Order: sequence, then structure tokens, then C-alpha cells
Amino acid sequence: MTGRLASAPVTWGVWERTVGRDDLVLPEQLARSMTSLGYQATELGPAGYFGPDAESVSSFLGRFGLELVGAFVPLRLTDEIGYSDDLAELSKVLAILEPWPAAVALLADAGTPERFAAAGQPEEWQRTALSGRTFDRAAGRLEQAAEMCAEVGVTAALHPEIGSYAEAPAEVEAFLGRIDAALLGVCLDSGHTLIGGGDPVELARDWAARLRHVHLKDVSSSQLARVRAGELDVERAWEQGLFCPFGEGEVDLHGLLALPEIASFAGWVVLEQDRIAVRPDDLAAVRAVEQRNLDAVRSLLR
Repeated sequence: MTGRLASAPVTWGVWERTVGRDDLVLPEQLARSMTSLGYQATELGPAGYFGPDAESVSSFLGRFGLELVGAFVPLRLTDEIGYSDDLAELSKVLAILEPWPAAVALLADAGTPERFAAAGQPEEWQRTALSGRTFDRAAGRLEQAAEMCAEVGVTAALHPEIGSYAEAPAEVEAFLGRIDAALLGVCLDSGHTLIGGGDPVELARDWAARLRHVHLKDVSSSQLARVRAGELDVERAWEQGLFCPFGEGEVDLHGLLALPEIASFAGWVVLEQDRIAVRPDDLAAVRAVEQRNLDAVRSLLR
């Protein structure tokens, strides 16, 4: 397991919610920061950040000795037109992932403004949940995306995501129940599943047979309480540290990493502390936190 730990651009402030900013860390700075901590693998981040195509991404990552192990792909499962555009983006991502045998396409529902406003609030999940034909269409679109992955030999996994229609564990399991396990596995994200009302330790056991990828996060108790009470929306909570340094929040990292299902897991465990704003001047401070996060995980694994 200790050799299967990876980083991700989102930890360094580079992801779909920051991609339009002009003050992000440069790819070379990010890659050096990862490798300086001893990482030998990373996720892709927003398509285009490491390069526009498979050849350029492979060349860039090769300069730093980094393996590509996954890519997050949001899909507008309730929006027919938007979903068609997302399939075109998925096709580009799959072309980049295809040469990397261990890479997993992390398929997620992109949600809607209404659903994002419901993030972290159980009563609102129930009020806004998909049902009937709307759910059938969304599940069919997710299945189609998973089939696209299978056609090029890339493993697909459903990524639970706050602010989406696959936030609560029951919602994730409803999608998994509609799609063959050979087509679609699951990514256990310890942060998103906890905010979604689940226990990551229990879910790791329940989902073990379909587990394809792991995102390791911790969640701030104080920020989560404010989200639950409706005092703070998720966007602002992200900015204020909803995902906190490992060991300072609510996730039972010790219990999770001690599970036989995780200890024997053959896939990649990606350490993520989602950050909204990381400028080049912030890199030293972020790297120091990430060193502590990595040290904490290695200690727990030992």
C-alpha cells in the first residue's frame, strides 16, 4: 500500500473550480512539489493543464517520473445537451488515459445549481433527489459513459460528489445498482462520502467488491456543522477549509486505513486536500501541510 500513494492537482489548487483563474501554480511547479515529497503518481487535473493530448501529457509527466493514475470527469447527467458536450470532453480524457494501464476514469454527476444549494443537507437531498424517469435517464447516461471507457480499455468508477445527484451513499448505490459491476466500479472518497452522510469505514467494507480507486480526505467538523445548519454554502466552505489537514477532522483515517479491504487494495490511494486558492507564493506553506498529511498516512499504514 505504501507504494500506491498518489497526489492530485486539486491538492495544489488546480481543478475544475479554479481552471479559469490566471494565478494558478504552473504545471512544472506543481510537478516538482509532488516529486519533492516522494510521489511517483498523480491524477490528471483539468484536461489541458498537463498538456492537450496523450503524447504531451506523457512527455511532461515523464520528465518528473510521474505515472498517471486517474482523471475526474464531471457529467451533466440531467442535462441532455450539456451531457453531449461532456461526452466529447470524456473522449479527450480517455485518449489521454488510454496509454496508462492503472488509470481510472472517475465519472461524477456534475449536479445543478439547485442540487449544489442542497449540498451537505440531508433534508434537502431527499427533497431534490432524482426519481422515476429522470433517474432512469441519468443512469442511462452514466452507463453510456462507462461503456465509452470500456471500449478503450479504461476502468470507470463512479465518484461520489457533494452538490451532485450522487452525494448520499443511497444515491451512489442506486446508480451502482443499475449498472453492471464489470462496467462501473466506485471511487471511495472519504471526504465527500462523509459530507454525504456516510461512514467511510463502513462504505469501504460495503463497496469493497466494486472499489477501483480511493480518495483520502479529512473534513473540518466546524465547517461541516455550518454547512449542515445552512449557515454556509459548500462553495464558501471549500474556501474556508472544509477539507482540512489529515487528522484534524471527522474522518476516521486510522479505522479506514486499518481495514483489510484497504490494506489489500491493489489500486491507488490518492491524498487530496481540496484547495480553492493556491498561488505560487503559497506553495511552500502548502507543501509543508502536505508533508504532514503524507507522514500521517504513512505512519497509520505502518
